[in-house]
Amino acid sequence: MIDQDVEYTFHCYDHCPFGNRVAFLMDHFGIKYKKVVYGYGSGALPKECEGEGYDGDLNPRKLTGKKQLPVLEGPGVPCAPGAVGMPESLEICSFLIGRHQLVVPCATGRADVKELTDYLLDKKVMNPLTLVKLTKMPVADWADKRDVSYHVWKHKKKGDILSYENDEDAAAIKTLNAKLAEIPAMLKGDKCLNSWGFGMDDVLFLPWLRRLTCIKGVEFPSEVSEYMSTVGAQVEDYAKHAV
Repeated sequence: MIDQDVEYTFHCYDHCPFGNRVAFLMDHFGIKYKKVVYGYGSGALPKECEGEGYDGDLNPRKLTGKKQLPVLEGPGVPCAPGAVGMPESLEICSFLIGRHQLVVPCATGRADVKELTDYLLDKKVMNPLTLVKLTKMPVADWADKRDVSYHVWKHKKKGDILSYENDEDAAAIKTLNAKLAEIPAMLKGDKCLNSWGFGMDDVLFLPWLRRLTCIKGVEFPSEVSEYMSTVGAQVEDYAKHAV
């Protein structure tokens, strides 16, 4: 029998939706953990990113040898040789589900959920609405100015649109709000996507909604706000800091 009181250390970025997956799962089922949040530029080797990046006191390379988060550390957590903890959000979720004998139905691949997720993740929607706004959130990810400059460099290198102009921003938020108004009809269960209860569909979907809370003017229907409130206290949204 697994000791349900085992406490993990969860290494993550606060803004990262992949880390949020794990945190939402642990919070939902009351799994104890200590959250350690890293500066986003720490561990990025300057020679590999045109001078950006630095070695902070908290450095993800000390965990796995790579600038890679999230990482779960704790008694009984499987690790690669030389690593401290287990990376990859879905592998961590799978490990926790098995170890703690959690009932978490697998993702359904529902067409409506996929369609909305694909819309949100379109680089012309999510990126310009959130990339700059996220760096203004008062979390440890951006505590050092080099965290922000690395973030900007990385996304410019990828060719991402960092932000809209004012008029474009307002129009994009209006369109986004219209899409968010579709979510209540998608909620088939009590504060969850499916009638059989909380599952991987929710684990995968909720982080993207949480990311949108950094946008001033975003409007979540009351049913969606209630749905989002089901996550635990260690993953607060950004609504009161939205810009």
